[in-house]
Amino acid sequence: MPSPRLRPAVRAVVADGDDRVLMVRWTLDGPDGPFHVWGTPGGGIEPGESHEDALRRELLEEVGHVVGPEGCGPCVAHRVHTFPLGDWDGQEEWYYLLRVDAFTPRGVLTEEELAAENLTATGWHTVAQVRALSRPSGARLAPSDAAAFLERLLADGPPAEPLELGL
Repeated sequence: MPSPRLRPAVRAVVADGDDRVLMVRWTLDGPDGPFHVWGTPGGGIEPGESHEDALRRELLEEVGHVVGPEGCGPCVAHRVHTFPLGDWDGQEEWYYLLRVDAFTPRGVLTEEELAAENLTATGWHTVAQVRALSRPSGARLAPSDAAAFLERLLADGPPAEPLELGL
């Protein structure tokens, strides 16, 4: 059986001084109708881009954050998940931790461009609020253990080696 074709991607855990994390929501079409998925900003790595170049571009496009000279922070986690994704069988993601001053998220992409990428909301959330995002709306978290991952990361700081995250 051939290996799955995985789209390379980067994500940022953007955390402010109050330990709130910037989350984005995608609205996707499922067999039972639209559903929501909340995760951290980021996206696919274009051919020839480094992780840092891709993350800088994605953060600017989606939430309007300009990464400063300090860079994108340490790689804190890695995740592989398979799901139908156009020409891909899934995605391989690397997560980076950025500590920032709070800002009003507003990417450089237009509302129409964001909607074309299924991105329909952004906002700052505490870990408790991240846990509550799926209740009562039934929204999903990506990864499904996002609240536990964020709680550990914010309490303990970057791990010595990137954590392996589940689906």
